[in-house]
Amino acid sequence: MTRYAYCNVCKKEIDNPVRKPLETSKKTVWIIVIVATVGIAALVYAIYYANKQKTYCPTCFSQLKFSKKPFVTEEEKEEEAIPLTAKEKVLKKAGKEIKPRRKEKEVRLEEEGEDVTEDTTFCPYCGEDIKPDAKKCPYCHSILKAPYEK
Repeated sequence: MTRYAYCNVCKKEIDNPVRKPLETSKKTVWIIVIVATVGIAALVYAIYYANKQKTYCPTCFSQLKFSKKPFVTEEEKEEEAIPLTAKEKVLKKAGKEIKPRRKEKEVRLEEEGEDVTEDTTFCPYCGEDIKPDAKKCPYCHSILKAPYEK
């Protein structure tokens, strides 16, 4: 059974949760008990520490939330709703900024009532600007079945 862990403070999914570190006062008590019992308490401490669950974030040491299903943030839900071109997917993986598509600009201009006379559009495969009557993309060399329509 796979369990997924999510940290509410860091706002990310955690792959390797950790145990909460002992406070200084608890460490001091354990050391005194180990010395007083001539090392016998060290075995008890080892068993206690080995059975302690890993339920904390390794970055901020806050309690994690666990689930059987993967966590999806609100940003990921919004991003999944918009289909991405191949170029946008690569830029997203690289962590770089994705430029807005040409069509989105045209729609905004049409809503504002301005005259739209664009002589380029974008390739459905790589997202680069191409001429509307192009049969082959000059950037990714993808063959467009018909001249790409706006």
